Amino acid sequence: MYLRPAFIETDLDRIMGLIRDMPFGLLTTHGPEGLDASHIPFTVEREGDALLLSAHLAAANLQCRAIENGAVALAVFSGPHAYISPSWYRTQPSVPTWDYAAVHLHGVLEPVLGDAEVAASLHALAVHDPGKFDVDALEAGYRRAMFKGIRAFRMRATRIEAQWKMSQNRSVADRQGVIAALRAEERDEVADLVMATLPG
Repeated sequence: MYLRPAFIETDLDRIMGLIRDMPFGLLTTHGPEGLDASHIPFTVEREGDALLLSAHLAAANLQCRAIENGAVALAVFSGPHAYISPSWYRTQPSVPTWDYAAVHLHGVLEPVLGDAEVAASLHALAVHDPGKFDVDALEAGYRRAMFKGIRAFRMRATRIEAQWKMSQNRSVADRQGVIAALRAEERDEVADLVMATLPG
């Protein structure tokens, strides 16, 4: 990711927060046919100063070969974002832009093979289920078939790139204009992130 110094984010708790809030990421690998990507949900946990992602793919997905081969991968997460009109700035002339938060995690894929470990990974994903889905409550034969149909993996981040581009390069007056316009459009999530860049 192209990182501009004014927008770089290094706070691991904040980075984890984005992944937990927006867990549906993009897993990208490079194989014999070139680049491949899958849109899948992830879970994230912290291991000291490192982040560990867990997820799974359908067994029929050709990208599973990247898991079996311990390939290098990139996981991409997009956070809140919004178009920013130059008409919202006090400083003129100005041009349009887009404010956004994004995280890229690079690492090596590691297969998760044991049933207990696969179940633990699925339990972690079940936090999103309002019906309290419990993989352990499934009938044993159905559960075995489900486990055969997926390939679970984890990825320890060897490199983390995060960018919160929230108008930090604009004056306070310009950012206040952005916040007001975003609130008028009911884009409060982005407005809150821009507001967090204001001094004091």
